[in-house]
Amino acid sequence: MPRMFLNGTAMSGGADHHLVGDAPLVARTTTAPRYRFHAVEGRYPALEEGGTAAVAGELYELSYAQLREVLLPGEPDGLELGVIELADGSGSLAMILRPGHTAPRTDISDIADWREYRS
Repeated sequence: MPRMFLNGTAMSGGADHHLVGDAPLVARTTTAPRYRFHAVEGRYPALEEGGTAAVAGELYELSYAQLREVLLPGEPDGLELGVIELADGSGSLAMILRPGHTAPRTDISDIADWREYRS
């Protein structure tokens, strides 16, 4: 099963966690310290390669059907599916900032945690 790193509202306790369904939580972890982290229009987070932030999130095992039919259709237009590096050096699917996306965003790399930013 593919592994999906979540770092926004689909994490446990978030408004969109229902999109994960009964997928098992593999770990609470961070990305490798090579990303920038943004709040896009203050509504959703976005990872972007090229920084030094280790972004907090949760790793789930999701079926391809769950990804294709439930989780991905619920993602904002400014994001796309990509592959990231986790703190342990392994890879994972994740939603990343779509290249060329021009919506207003705030760099929150110094916080690197969506829940902390929102609180």
